[in-house]
Amino acid sequence: MTIEHLSTQKSELTDDEAVALLAEAVATPSVSGDERRLAERLRHIAAGHGARSHIDEAGNVHALVGRGPRTVMLLSHLDTVPGAVPFEHTGTLVRGRGAVDAKGPLAAMLVAALGSRDLGIRVHWVGVVEEETLWSRGAEHVRATVPVPDAVIVGEPSGASAVTIGYKGMAEFEVRCEVPRTHTATPGPKAGEILVRALGRLLDTYGTRGNANFGDVGLVVRDGRLEPFSGACSLVFRTPPGLSPEELLRQVSAILGEGIDVVPVYDVPAVMVPRGSACVRALTRAIRLEGLRPAHKLKTGTSDMNTLSRSWQVPMATYGPGDCHQDHTDTEHILVQEYLDGVRILRTALRELDNSLREAAS
Repeated sequence: MTIEHLSTQKSELTDDEAVALLAEAVATPSVSGDERRLAERLRHIAAGHGARSHIDEAGNVHALVGRGPRTVMLLSHLDTVPGAVPFEHTGTLVRGRGAVDAKGPLAAMLVAALGSRDLGIRVHWVGVVEEETLWSRGAEHVRATVPVPDAVIVGEPSGASAVTIGYKGMAEFEVRCEVPRTHTATPGPKAGEILVRALGRLLDTYGTRGNANFGDVGLVVRDGRLEPFSGACSLVFRTPPGLSPEELLRQVSAILGEGIDVVPVYDVPAVMVPRGSACVRALTRAIRLEGLRPAHKLKTGTSDMNTLSRSWQVPMATYGPGDCHQDHTDTEHILVQEYLDGVRILRTALRELDNSLREAAS
């Protein structure tokens, strides 16, 4: 069954139709910057099930269901990292690039949104572009152009029984070292040597081991160029709450020492939401009601919850079916039952939010 075969006579999808939507989404390539085909497909199916749907100037696809006085946004991303993973759809799993990150959450959210017509809220589902790139252009466009909703659930793989309540921030710096040009046999340190020694000091202080702990600074060095008279690389830091990019820049510059320039490129703050947030409570209760044991997670990466929380001060949480250890791997896949559990939990969470937002407004 493909998206074309899904029924357009009703809003709510059956389990078989929900799985068909997931399989079609995973089978449709959508590497960052080339998401248009998938956006059009999902806009088509959303409109066919009665949603008000469009694609915005950035390429994000939107679907709105219901006309209540309060809006709950379900936002996940269309794009994937590069790298082919052979598509496979069996009775138990869907394999392919993006199956977990984040087409499983994306499709589950669309299915839940299309089944929310009987609620007293308006559900605004969004599939954004370029989350897997540095600038999160799709989510930034949503943050700048869409009226602030009353609550937001961001779709990333947390596992069907877990809610993600925090993400590290991220800061990228460009590092450069230059020395006067001479003959390469001339005594004295060359730019590449100076930079390598300085990076060694930096790795001794931070190191990639920091990615294992939410409270530590993690570091990845990338895009390096080492020449005798000039050298450069990018430093990507994962930052815990409370560490500003300005303070990190000061620390990094001091460790690298003289002769090395450090230039800020981009940063996004860490985010943590309280366990008492309306979204966290709704998802936690929904997980229990569906017979699973809920857990709360802190992640060492970033998501569009970081981006939206720059200025949207509303209840938020991140949720989605799928094993996050499958993210970006060569065996990326999602179990069908895990996905369907996620669909049911999102449906129940929307009902919980309908009740809690109504009570908060009364």
